[in-house]
Amino acid sequence: MADHLDTTTLSQRAFESTRRRVAALSADDLDRESVCEGWDVRAILAHLVGGNIRFAQALRGEPADWPTRDDEVITDALRQFDETAAIMQDAVAGIADPNRPTLLQAGEPSAFFAVGVHGADMLVHGWDIAMSTGQAPTLDPSLCAAALWVLEQYPESFWGPGQFFATKVSTSSDDPQTRLLALAGRTR
Repeated sequence: MADHLDTTTLSQRAFESTRRRVAALSADDLDRESVCEGWDVRAILAHLVGGNIRFAQALRGEPADWPTRDDEVITDALRQFDETAAIMQDAVAGIADPNRPTLLQAGEPSAFFAVGVHGADMLVHGWDIAMSTGQAPTLDPSLCAAALWVLEQYPESFWGPGQFFATKVSTSSDDPQTRLLALAGRTR
């Protein structure tokens, strides 16, 4: 990852990017249909809040109930996002061995890599929120390049219907944001 941000920086800056989008939401925005098929904006937030909690548990070496990740009840989006982001950031700061295996829903990578997976997920879903609510969807190119590096490490068997990640969309673009979103199955 020498040419890209380290995963801790990716995670922190992805939080900041997505937090701006969450802070701009109105109560009415939560029930808007999202660009994620079958999810409204509230469901994306439940996924992010649940992800903060479960990634933090995994990074601390605790069992994480991954199948319930999306079950968080969102009643105060920004407060819940901030509170769980702080939990995740504390877990990242507490990593003693960045090479320690960390049990995720999609494999058992090093803690260093797990933090990057979380950052990539946070960044892409921040874009989803922006697109779903009419906010500016532009992402920082250095964050996109770092997230691409992380997600491109996963084998082909992890992508597609019924797998951990969405079906990839083909693109010939050199733009990091376009490439990241295509890799994450976004067609817009």
